[in-house]
Amino acid sequence: MSSPSNPGPPDSELVTLSIDDQQVRVPKGTLVVEAAKRVKIEIPVFCYHHMMDPVGACRLCLVEITPGPPKPTTACTTPVAEGMVVRTNSPMAVEGRADILAYELVNHPLDCPVCDKGGECPLQDFTFRHGYPVSQNLGPRVHFQKPIPLSENIALDRERCVLCFRCTRYYDEIAWEQELTSDHRGIDTFIAAQAGGPLRSLFSGNIIDLCPVGALTSRVWRFESRPWDMDSEASVCSKCAVGCNVTLWQRRNQLVRVTSRENSAVDDGWICDRGRFDYTDVNLPGRAQAPQVEGAASTWVDAIDSLLGGVKGRKLGVFVPQDATNEELYLLRRLIDGPWQGARVSLQNRTLLGAPGGDTMPIASLDSARTIVVIASDTADDVPVINLRIKKAVSKRGAQLVIVHAGKLDLDRWPTAYHVEPEAGQTAAAVRALASHPLLREGPVAILYGDGRGQEDMAALQEAVSGLAQSVGGSLMPLFRATNERGALALGLGDRIDDLSGCDAVLFWGGRGPVAMPESAAFRAAWSSLPASPEEKWDVFLPAASFAETQGTYTSIEGRIQFVRPALRLQQPLRENWEVLDDLLQRLGEKAGYSGLFAIQAEMTARFPALAAAVQHPDPEPSVTAVMYGPSRP
Repeated sequence: MSSPSNPGPPDSELVTLSIDDQQVRVPKGTLVVEAAKRVKIEIPVFCYHHMMDPVGACRLCLVEITPGPPKPTTACTTPVAEGMVVRTNSPMAVEGRADILAYELVNHPLDCPVCDKGGECPLQDFTFRHGYPVSQNLGPRVHFQKPIPLSENIALDRERCVLCFRCTRYYDEIAWEQELTSDHRGIDTFIAAQAGGPLRSLFSGNIIDLCPVGALTSRVWRFESRPWDMDSEASVCSKCAVGCNVTLWQRRNQLVRVTSRENSAVDDGWICDRGRFDYTDVNLPGRAQAPQVEGAASTWVDAIDSLLGGVKGRKLGVFVPQDATNEELYLLRRLIDGPWQGARVSLQNRTLLGAPGGDTMPIASLDSARTIVVIASDTADDVPVINLRIKKAVSKRGAQLVIVHAGKLDLDRWPTAYHVEPEAGQTAAAVRALASHPLLREGPVAILYGDGRGQEDMAALQEAVSGLAQSVGGSLMPLFRATNERGALALGLGDRIDDLSGCDAVLFWGGRGPVAMPESAAFRAAWSSLPASPEEKWDVFLPAASFAETQGTYTSIEGRIQFVRPALRLQQPLRENWEVLDDLLQRLGEKAGYSGLFAIQAEMTARFPALAAAVQHPDPEPSVTAVMYGPSRP
């Protein structure tokens, strides 16, 4: 659908056709299967996926097209034409699809009650809607060993596979990693891991979503639940700064699954394995629900008294989790502007980029870039789904890829990639030398830059990158790693981010893994959603809400503000993080006492107007609406 800001293609680029007597007008080159969606007509598919090249392998999308030969035609490989007449419900098309489904079911096991795809399986749905009403399968079935563990996260049940080859094509076309193949021939054909496996790709979990049957399933979620006994919530991934849209699934207040939720402007429907599988610690049985003081159970009042007493008069350092929300960071800003003035802040997994100069190029602009320059970043690890976006622009759109990085990357798999490998710390000089290179004369030019994982002089690198952008007319995208680092910068915390050396009181707020505590720290407090290990000695331990219990907003790598919504109910005495920060402000004599997130947002956006429009007008993609909640205080 077009809008004043996006008027759509001119009439000369549109084609008019008829589908089941409904007229539809679509751009030239549109496939019949996509045109049918415009008028809400279902053409069933297995092998077809809108993000991959059409192959016509499964033949399930048969329709009748005139003018043309009197035979069924695959809608997923046929582009529209002016005056084309498509019938999806003619006897020829209906019988053709039913026959294909009958063939698919010849060797398919009848294990729907125990299959993890049950309840959201296209094969089930299409069989009911397009198949024969009585089974056509009377003979013995082919059997395979089951299940095959492709990795610690993914299982393969070869008997269920319909050989759509979505998984192998995904690896070839999208991920550029040849980890899956097909073996044997005929009815004995099966999917197998190259060289015996296991799958190592950071993007392997996407094949679970792609699989149209229960052949590829999550071993993390295996036999945990079914779609009809789970509730879901639309949210945003908390594992990096890209801002991929996800769905969080809960059953009996346990987080049981994380799946992708397509937002074409951000993620193209993909997520990385960190976002998909790295959630089980939310359900840990040893997770603390109540505060502790000196290792003994305490109340929130006593624990906060002990915290404030321990930091009073001391040089304070605050270790902030990478996924703190804008609202939480705003309250932290209030604390260090006032009663905790002078406190040092260390942001988990931060880069050294500082505030970006000017507007950041939108992620979706990579699709139209003719030249993409990646500087001082292993994008597969730093910003995984942007890595896939780069690969799409290169392999699907023919963009030229230029890399400046000290070491080989997975992007080097592209045969025409031009890779400059400077010594660590010398990337700025290599970037300056690029300005006159002929490869950068074809625009638009997209310049993505990281910090070399702390091995570069960032002042020199940023100056070189800015100079390169000016000389070639390029657009910049700083590759922040921390989930809400861009939000911390927007809220004025950038010049306060430092290490914690020399601090004699430390508040370790969330985060994962060990933190380098300064030897000078005489008072140590933890505020974490993870259980305290026996070897960790904390003066005060405060339980924190996890990403699955958090509400608020993140600011993504491109400056997009998206709403984080909780899938799980907080189990008292656990409290929301903003409530604890609100209490700290009040106990320290600051005016606070917020009634909920709306009140925090109103104050935050009044002080930082750049955040106002995004908070008031949330992302227009489906399911990303600004539904916020009141406080959880009793």
